Amino acid sequence: MIALLWLVLVAALTLYPRQVYSRFSRFGVKHFEPVPLVGNLSTVLMRKAHASEDFNNLYQAFPGERFVGRYEFLRNIVMIRDLELVKSITVKDFEHFIDHRMLADADVEPLFGRNLFSLRGHEWKEMRSTLSPAFTSSKMKAMVPFMMEVSEQMINFLKMQIRESGGKHADIECKDLMTRYANDVIASCAFGLKVDSHNDRENEFYSIGTETANFDFKKMLVIFGYACFPAIMKKFNVKMFSE
Repeated sequence: MIALLWLVLVAALTLYPRQVYSRFSRFGVKHFEPVPLVGNLSTVLMRKAHASEDFNNLYQAFPGERFVGRYEFLRNIVMIRDLELVKSITVKDFEHFIDHRMLADADVEPLFGRNLFSLRGHEWKEMRSTLSPAFTSSKMKAMVPFMMEVSEQMINFLKMQIRESGGKHADIECKDLMTRYANDVIASCAFGLKVDSHNDRENEFYSIGTETANFDFKKMLVIFGYACFPAIMKKFNVKMFSE
């Protein structure tokens, strides 16, 4: 009996991925060959390529296709290449494409599961209606003084770095510089907080923001779990972020 159960389990683990990864081939959709369990995400998971580079490689690989396929773990994803098809999906037939895929359960992980890009249906429509007025041209213009103030903070920080180097030159990590600038702009414009992440380098707002935006291997595994086994992940209350 135990041997039979093991045989059924092995057969299921072998045949189910094979069935999933043959879908695009059956329908004649161009795609890269997937790696078992991770699909076409192996280079991203192993940090050999950024996700944007991965998408660009797929987009450029099949120039004559209106759409191409991509496997993310055990999920089939279609990338649209044709502009007219994009217009149909986003305008003419939008009512059929309003839902986002679930990357985390909103009840377990509200920070990630209840943002605008994760909500579905009526909830998404309500949240979009709530947020849209904040991005009118007049509201955006009102944010400029706050952005200028943060820019002055950054410039003063750079001047200080040059002075401390003896007036010759200063080695600056541009990604870190601009990440801290963006962090302070968001804190000021969205939350009304005055934060100087260039000088106060370990402030709480920046630390929390960095943890939220950094998708390390552990978080990628959680996303994998919700993509493939959402009911099990919710049952065990698996979270992506710490309290």
